[in-house]
Amino acid sequence: MTPSLEYAVQVLANLLAEENRALSDMDFAHAGALLAPKHAAADALAAAWRAATAQETPHDELVKLGELAEENRRLLNRAMRVQRRVLDLVARAARGAKPTTRYGAGGKAAIDVEKPRNLAARA
Repeated sequence: MTPSLEYAVQVLANLLAEENRALSDMDFAHAGALLAPKHAAADALAAAWRAATAQETPHDELVKLGELAEENRRLLNRAMRVQRRVLDLVARAARGAKPTTRYGAGGKAAIDVEKPRNLAARA
């Protein structure tokens, strides 16, 4: 492997390993912050791969990169399932939430019981 190809593999591998750690720790903010650098590293790897000569064959580093990418895919799927569950819980809680207390004249809590209204007579 040329040094640029080897370097590009290592940079992407490091980013995937860091993102995998963040996803394992459920640190979604940190994992999300790695998205742009990960895309840039993937683009750099693709460019280095295109520039490599035909005699250069993938080595152990590329096998390791593939393993990291597979783990990353699995962890990202898990993170999406967790976030979906959290959003479902929040949505269910919001639907079942009681209305907030309202206060009427004199600072007394208003009761949320609907009273029949008579438009013809006022009390």
